[in-house]
Amino acid sequence: MAIIEANHRLMRDVASAITTYISVQNKNMQSADTEVQLMLVSDWFGMDADEFRKQWAQVNSNDSTTVKFRESLKNYGEGLTACANEYENSQAKAYNRANWLPKILYW
Repeated sequence: MAIIEANHRLMRDVASAITTYISVQNKNMQSADTEVQLMLVSDWFGMDADEFRKQWAQVNSNDSTTVKFRESLKNYGEGLTACANEYENSQAKAYNRANWLPKILYW
């Protein structure tokens, strides 16, 4: 019989680190967006400003690589949490079932 050993606490720690990373990235992207918008409104005009505005809109759009990466990390973190829950439940069930075995086995 195969034995699967998994550390559900470590899985939860990784999922938590992913969530923290995502929130920091969101905060940094919002800050960068605010700075770019202020720069474009205040003192930068012309064709290059218009082109930069278009490029920034693509970086900040829902179809951008940044957003897709953030979503994939979020999904990975949720998957890790679900796996951690399953492993923890399975380990608890196995432990409880083992406690029901006779303490002394005769062969």
